[in-house]
Amino acid sequence: MGAPLTELKMTAEGVNEVITSKSRVLVINSPSNPTGTVLSKKDVKGLCEVAEDYNLTIISDEVYEHMTYGCEHISPAVFYENVVTVNATSKTYAMTGWRLGYASAQPDLLLQMLKVHQYIQACACSISQRAALAALTGPQDFVFQMREEYQRRRDILLDGLEDIGLECIRPSGAFYAFPSTENTGMDGDTLSGMLMDQGVITVPGSSFGEGGKWNIRISYSNSQQSIKVALERMKKVLSM
Repeated sequence: MGAPLTELKMTAEGVNEVITSKSRVLVINSPSNPTGTVLSKKDVKGLCEVAEDYNLTIISDEVYEHMTYGCEHISPAVFYENVVTVNATSKTYAMTGWRLGYASAQPDLLLQMLKVHQYIQACACSISQRAALAALTGPQDFVFQMREEYQRRRDILLDGLEDIGLECIRPSGAFYAFPSTENTGMDGDTLSGMLMDQGVITVPGSSFGEGGKWNIRISYSNSQQSIKVALERMKKVLSM
């Protein structure tokens, strides 16, 4: 069967168990897609200590950094120098179609990244760059308003999942929930397929690795009304 619901966070102990002499990079994604979990300061510091012990480069995906609910986003760069921080305007500023991301790292590492980048990718268009500059340097009030709305949507989804009997770790970041399907007797692939037939699109947890076989990922980036409609349809599927 699937992993216990308490195992949705990467820990220093867990990384230590699987690290080998060939390990070179540790990827950290917090707030997380697909689970919506956020690593605590203690979690991040522990992972940085492991990276330092084994001389690993950390690649930190922080695209959901401003989407946290009742907790604080902590970047590994606070504790460790050998970090490549990856971010984008896609989520915080709803600019997915502008296709603009950015990275921060030590100068010598950035130089090597540029050597590769200049031969595989042309520069981002000037319009996207100007839009990103305006987003990053302009008023940020709407970012907090968006976060509050996502939290309301999350709470509607979690209440609904509890009502229909799907166990779910309470997501504290991003806009995803990763409920377990074990008590339905169906793995994530099966349930996701049945939900799709009823017009509810979820992602099987297996898409994110073997450990997600008994989960589905649900995005609550849609409207409150759409989430409520989806929950009603899910309830009907589970009662079949």
